Amino acid sequence: MEEAVPSTCPPGPASADQDLTGRTVGDFHLLRRIGQGGMGQVYLAEQLSLKRNVALKIMRPDLASNGVALKRFQLEAEAVARLTHANIVQVYQSGMADGLHYMALEFVDGKNLREYIAKKGPPELAVALHIMRQVAAGLQCAGEQGIVHRDIKPENILLTRKAEAKVADFGLSRAFGDPQAANLTQSGVAMGTPLYMSPEQVQGKETDPRTDIYSFGVTCYHLLTGQPPFRGASAIEVAIQHVQSDAVPLQHVRPDLPVELCQVVHKMMARDPAARYQTAKELIEELRRLRGGLSGTQGITTMPGPGSSVRLGPPTDTASRHTTVPVALPVGRRANGRRLRFVGMVFFTLLLALGGGAALRLWRESQRPAAPAPEEPSPLDNVREPAGPRPQEVALLEALNKPPASRTDEERRRYPDQVLQLAALYIDQRRLDEADAVFRTYLEKNHFACKVGAAIVLAFRDEAAKSLEQFNRLEMNKLEQFAKSARHRRLLSEALNHNAANLGTSLPESLERLRKPAASPKGAEK
Repeated sequence: MEEAVPSTCPPGPASADQDLTGRTVGDFHLLRRIGQGGMGQVYLAEQLSLKRNVALKIMRPDLASNGVALKRFQLEAEAVARLTHANIVQVYQSGMADGLHYMALEFVDGKNLREYIAKKGPPELAVALHIMRQVAAGLQCAGEQGIVHRDIKPENILLTRKAEAKVADFGLSRAFGDPQAANLTQSGVAMGTPLYMSPEQVQGKETDPRTDIYSFGVTCYHLLTGQPPFRGASAIEVAIQHVQSDAVPLQHVRPDLPVELCQVVHKMMARDPAARYQTAKELIEELRRLRGGLSGTQGITTMPGPGSSVRLGPPTDTASRHTTVPVALPVGRRANGRRLRFVGMVFFTLLLALGGGAALRLWRESQRPAAPAPEEPSPLDNVREPAGPRPQEVALLEALNKPPASRTDEERRRYPDQVLQLAALYIDQRRLDEADAVFRTYLEKNHFACKVGAAIVLAFRDEAAKSLEQFNRLEMNKLEQFAKSARHRRLLSEALNHNAANLGTSLPESLERLRKPAASPKGAEK
């Protein structure tokens, strides 16, 4: 048990951000503050009667006087109390003491998924599937009880020190089909976090369990690639992408993953709810088939080879994997008007949901890499990528290390692009030192691709100012020529988006137009 810090504040209601460490609230002695959000603060506390640690969520006093906010806080406790499941953070008790409304929750000793990814990068496939199945099981329980979480994201998935995943923070949840809950959450208002919101949330439409499946699909994309599929300079820009844009195919970002897993994630992320898995149970069955088909083979960490028997049910074509809702925008002045109204609607609903300045703060926080606190070793700490290079990496290294004299004309022509392929593979896996070494080892220092590569690596190191300085030294006509390749354009746009997000501003006009990935009609990079 942790030693309590002596209280220096008098009993009774506190200000919104006052640290209450050392106080006793009812049956709970507050040991230290472990989190703070829009609704209030979370403390590690000792429940005195049972001698156990809990996470005590204390509602902000100023919100407690708001009848709707207080009712929503109480509904959260009631909703989660119905969800008894190993993969959902449990609610032990709720009440009021010393003028403070509180909720006592299961204390999870570990880290959230965002912190895990920030520290270790994408996990090996077996661990990713393990996490995905457990979260899906928690969502199945919630869905069967009529509860939609509506804010599934890496921060709300906790990993225990025994490698168990638990869904947390049902603060935006609602009982679908419950008129009372619908009134409290205001139909027509977007609720959630822009990086992971479903299209229907962005548009303020009705939500159901398929909404959580979409957000979980975006979270899985982040889990497998190290970053969300959509990024931009503002919350509005990202929110609109969920409605109108397709994510870069997962298979392009992680060509080492089984194609079937990529299909699963993209089906979860379908813009049309009818094209997604209709229940978490369907998703679990699909993951079970995937795991069963890959277990005991090297396919667990690589793309299935020709003739592989791995299947996830009936074959699906590219169109079915990326089913979308057509967004018809008339041409001319009328189109501009409708587009402006759509953008205005998104902006207005996000402001209502997130509260003006709070929306901006949330956006900045979501773009900032997490900085997990030092902690004791966990079983997850021992998880590493499979020993040895992956197959694509091996093939590229063999091609690049081939003696120049023995290369054919075609191999010499492809050489610079293969350097970029290998560097892109390392960047996607956040092996930035290796990516930097690839450019410096296989290209002359004055080679244009080497200069672009240096700027890209700096961007992913979160050194935005240095990266932009390097980009500004490049000849723009050569950079535009470089960006004609879909693969090069993807790397370039991701790096520029990363810089814009870190700087919190738009880029010079010459670079701004290169921020969007090039269209790839058949899904193949050139």
